[in-house]
Amino acid sequence: MKKKITVFVSYARANRDLATRFLKKFKEQAAPSKQYHYTFWRDNDILVGEKWHEEIQIALGECDVGLVLVSPAFLGSQYIQDQELPKFVKGGDKPVIPVLLQPIDLERHDLKGLQQTQIFRLDRPRFASLKAYGECSGSQRDQFALELFRQVEARLDKVLKK
Repeated sequence: MKKKITVFVSYARANRDLATRFLKKFKEQAAPSKQYHYTFWRDNDILVGEKWHEEIQIALGECDVGLVLVSPAFLGSQYIQDQELPKFVKGGDKPVIPVLLQPIDLERHDLKGLQQTQIFRLDRPRFASLKAYGECSGSQRDQFALELFRQVEARLDKVLKK
């Protein structure tokens, strides 16, 4: 019997297209998981006429883990900083999976509480440095999603075995 995992996906609206492409690849990897049945929630699940802030708060309360797609626009979002990240960082009550969607400067950008957290980037021996999803192309994007899937599963195994 697979354990159900509800994933809250946090990303900047400016990155909607790239986030959608990333999530498609990641969902392909997560779907055949032996241990977990993943359900992903993101703001496009809010129906017309619903109160979006309230729907986001409900989803934050019901999720098991936060998948935060880090980019300069993400770090610059006041709403994400005030409403979403506190659930996952600085003593937040939910595990966080930070993924580098677009390049940032880890030394010069304000990481909004993520500075103590390992942020996933693709590492390959031939790379000069670790890559954000947006820096990958073709099969590298598949590799990015597969390696992230492996790390998410390992993290869930560790967190849920408590």
